[in-house]
Amino acid sequence: MELGGKLHAIHPSAYRASKSSAVRWTRRMGARRGSRSLAKGSESNADVIRKVIGLQEDAKLTAVELSAGFCNQVMLVKRIAYDGGEEALVVKLYSNLALLRTEQRQRGLVDKKLSDLNMGSQLVASTNEGIAHRYLEGRILTEEDMHTRADICAATARLVAKFHLLEVPPQFDDATSPLLWKWLNRMLDEMRVSSNVDSLPAGIELPVLRREVEVMANTVEKMGFSVVLSHGDLKPSNVMLLGDNRVDDDVRLIDLDVRLIDLELAGPNYRGFDLAKLFRIDPYRFSEERFSEFLSVYCETAKVDESLAKEIEKETKVCLPLVHLEAAVFFALAVAMGQDFGGPSSDKARWEALLRDRWAKYMASKATIDVFRDVM
Repeated sequence: MELGGKLHAIHPSAYRASKSSAVRWTRRMGARRGSRSLAKGSESNADVIRKVIGLQEDAKLTAVELSAGFCNQVMLVKRIAYDGGEEALVVKLYSNLALLRTEQRQRGLVDKKLSDLNMGSQLVASTNEGIAHRYLEGRILTEEDMHTRADICAATARLVAKFHLLEVPPQFDDATSPLLWKWLNRMLDEMRVSSNVDSLPAGIELPVLRREVEVMANTVEKMGFSVVLSHGDLKPSNVMLLGDNRVDDDVRLIDLDVRLIDLELAGPNYRGFDLAKLFRIDPYRFSEERFSEFLSVYCETAKVDESLAKEIEKETKVCLPLVHLEAAVFFALAVAMGQDFGGPSSDKARWEALLRDRWAKYMASKATIDVFRDVM
């Protein structure tokens, strides 16, 4: 993709970040301290970064590796812009697991759509190896934001409602078929052929995971939930807040600037799956008040009767076990693939601990589906 194409700018002043602001942002995102110059051949990912953003082999750039995600490698990259100044980009290099769950012809489509609509960060380039966006000055949301900040909750509700109203790009073969089941089955199939599949913990073996996926698919598909253009991984940390000014007591009048990021899993999916990820939190910290306010603003923005809020609430709570199950399968694949996953084998203890945690949450929440199935 050619750089400098006809893309809408969001806030130009936010992209030409100073060194101090870039350091603040990368520390918030969990960056490793310090940056390094990526000379030709000095780093295995240097050529890939240049390929993604369209730089020549001898072009100078520096990068700081971020460690906020579980899957892809994310770099804060600085390059020389066309006017001679320094330009900051966020470059994501896709892992094998990300490529497993997505199709080449679909990558970057939703990023481009949201870039044009000023609902995401400005897209710079998209290839099969990765994707690059302009750096955004701001912060990512936290779980606490969604359950304690009425203004952020309302702004996010407006953003997500507008996003869910967008048409699914035609490159997705079936706009009514949720991607969730394809992801899960592909990850399970990949585990099946892994030489390390027997390393899964007792009680969370591959046949157990596959059975649970089949049961959930058969049950949820009969409920006829709405399938919309979804984010696919709409946890609060995939929403960025560009400024934080509280200017009015009426949260509906506050126009906070929030944007969606990390859209590689976007496509047709259950509306409730997005919302369940957004509000997922320990039960003792869950705010029914914030969730109710979110649904009210969401329905108002989508121009649907607020009576639909109860139906969306049911969809969301039914999808919560699916959120935990999808995460459990993800971490099970990380355990089964070992070094093939893209990380050192010493990460296995971490992946296994996360697998056990998500599996326990799935088992504790899956009865919710039976409760709501009886009243739908």
